[in-house]
Amino acid sequence: MVIDLPIVALIASIGIALAAGISALRKAAAPGAISAGLLSICAVILSACYFMYGAPAFRSEQATWVAAIYLCSAIAASAMFAFVLSQTRRPKGISGRAIALLAIVPFTTQVLFWEPAWRLIFFRVQGAQETVDVHAIQFAGPWAMVQTLYVYGLIAASLALLLEAFFQRRRPIASRFGLAIFASAFPLVILGLDLAGWTPFPRLELLPMALAIAALGLAQALFGRGPAEMGSIDRNAVVEGMDEGWIVLDPRNTIVDMNSAAERMTGRARHEIYGKPISLVLGDLSSLGLTSSTSQELEMKRSIRSEAGWRYLNLRIAPLTDENHKPFGRLVVWRDMTDRKLTEDSRQRAREEMLSLINAISSAANNTLSMDDFLLESIYHIIYPFRSQVVSIYLMDDRIKKDDEPRLYLASYLGIPVEAVEDLSYIPASSPLVDWVIENHAAYLVEDAADDGRIPAGIRQISVTSFLMVPLIAQAGEDSKFLGCMCLGRKEKPAFSQDEVVRLTTISEHMANLIDSDRRRRREITMNERQKLMRDLHDSVSQKLYGLVTTTEAAQAALEAGSAMDPAVEFAHIGENARQAVREMRLFLYQMQEIDVEKEGLVSVLHHRLAAVEGRANVKARLLAADEGISLSKDKETALYYIAQEALNNVLRHAHARSVLVTLKQGRKNVILEIVDDGCGFDLKKVDRSGLGLQNMRDRVGQISGTLKITSRLDQGTKIVVTVRKDPSGKTLKHRKSA
Repeated sequence: MVIDLPIVALIASIGIALAAGISALRKAAAPGAISAGLLSICAVILSACYFMYGAPAFRSEQATWVAAIYLCSAIAASAMFAFVLSQTRRPKGISGRAIALLAIVPFTTQVLFWEPAWRLIFFRVQGAQETVDVHAIQFAGPWAMVQTLYVYGLIAASLALLLEAFFQRRRPIASRFGLAIFASAFPLVILGLDLAGWTPFPRLELLPMALAIAALGLAQALFGRGPAEMGSIDRNAVVEGMDEGWIVLDPRNTIVDMNSAAERMTGRARHEIYGKPISLVLGDLSSLGLTSSTSQELEMKRSIRSEAGWRYLNLRIAPLTDENHKPFGRLVVWRDMTDRKLTEDSRQRAREEMLSLINAISSAANNTLSMDDFLLESIYHIIYPFRSQVVSIYLMDDRIKKDDEPRLYLASYLGIPVEAVEDLSYIPASSPLVDWVIENHAAYLVEDAADDGRIPAGIRQISVTSFLMVPLIAQAGEDSKFLGCMCLGRKEKPAFSQDEVVRLTTISEHMANLIDSDRRRRREITMNERQKLMRDLHDSVSQKLYGLVTTTEAAQAALEAGSAMDPAVEFAHIGENARQAVREMRLFLYQMQEIDVEKEGLVSVLHHRLAAVEGRANVKARLLAADEGISLSKDKETALYYIAQEALNNVLRHAHARSVLVTLKQGRKNVILEIVDDGCGFDLKKVDRSGLGLQNMRDRVGQISGTLKITSRLDQGTKIVVTVRKDPSGKTLKHRKSA
């Protein structure tokens, strides 16, 4: 039995290629698996075409087999080249433009071959029946030689890339790519021998065998220690793919190499900066320690200006040494910190804005007199920085009865139409959003608020796109108290970001603490006022009434017992006690009124005092004030009023005066306040200095740097004179009324 060696070789090639194709299919998801599979298919078809080209039974279709050989060999070489590109991490080589360029030669080959006239010129084949030596297919005509150079050129390029990767790694990878390297080199060696005129295997077709072995080698590479290993350790890919800038300097600090990231950071192309000193980029070298004697590693921060703006860099300068530890240059690694710095700057600005906003809200709490004013002022501070068109603040309604359902009332708002306010005046605490916020003590964001039924209907009518409800929770030690919630709505996208939600939560906590503190302060003030009211009633009116009752009962008992007494004297005493009780009551009622000296003026409030108290207590009261304006500051004006009030209170309670005269006049430098009564007077030497009345007067006179003079004699009345310097630059006071 005679064994036809060429046929056996072709069958073996088909078997090897099929095995390689099946192996590639098992790794279909791996990079390059498609290229390896395509190479295997083309190797099978190419071997079959060579077989049928030489078979007598298919000789009539030899032109078809020749065209198929040209096409399959070109596709196989291209697939091999694409596989090597993917494994050596050169993805830019696998692009639509590159595929189009690779297809030019195979496409042109088919066009020229299937045109009979051109076939004769470019391939030297006349017709389909003409037999051409199979060995001459690759060199039969000028374009056939171009086709052959194209195929072997791609194989040579693949081999070059594999060898480059092999030598750059300096590690044994022959176990993975050795077969592919051998298969790539094998046809090139045979081609070289053919061109030299020496054919070692004249009857064998080595191209199908070489492509089949190459397909097997590529399939084997897919089953190595990970298909991305070769690219992951490729030095060019690593250096060019670094986010950090990479510049190599020689001993004279001249730039000899750099990567793409360094080009972006410096804003200079590498061909423009090669051979230039590093000072062209970094400036003064002495400040960086880059001298010829520097061998230590340095790290520093630097900012440079590029076309894109200022770049903030972290520089690390390390010496480069040879195997004998002698320095031969430096490596400068640039890490771009611009994005991080801009982020940190943005966060710092946000913190400053946050602090400013909190300070503004705190200032509003200190400067506003009512809770409504504070809440509205807070909304004004919030609505614009957070790009909201609707802001409302709801507080728990503590005015409802114990058995009623808890609810929140609309305490303040901005951006809500008048017709929607009534519908939004109250929200039940059991409504879905409010209930969730109360339960979780956290903000709730509705990014698409148009059709969300949980949002109050009045808010949905405003056409907000996003809605945020933030709880107002006051912290009291370890306990927390839900006071209400703040609602914000936007009519335009985007929705509230998580950063804005966090900031608004912080603001709401601060507002809740201010609201709770204000409520506590007001409750304390109310309690203090009540206690003061009770003391005043007990010390003044109740004592007088008790004395009146006691005197009346004693007189009644004396009359019933028939004791000797003068009824006129007793009734006069009772009447005096009754009048004194009325005076105390009128004084007490007057003191309950709110007096605004700054708004009404000193002369006006003094006149009102005399008319409301002394005028109704059977005391003849007069006020004399200068016709011209009196120059006093607000503080001095207020102090003079309270001094006059203290003096008048003493007259009413202790002097038993029938008349009192209050005079307010001014000299060239001073303003003088006098209070003169015709009461019983007192001995200045025996006066109780621990009494609060006179001490309060002295304290207030001291606060405005004035002088106080008190003149009094028994049964001759009392005169109090307060002298204070004028304020030329102060407010001019003009009395509205005079007695």
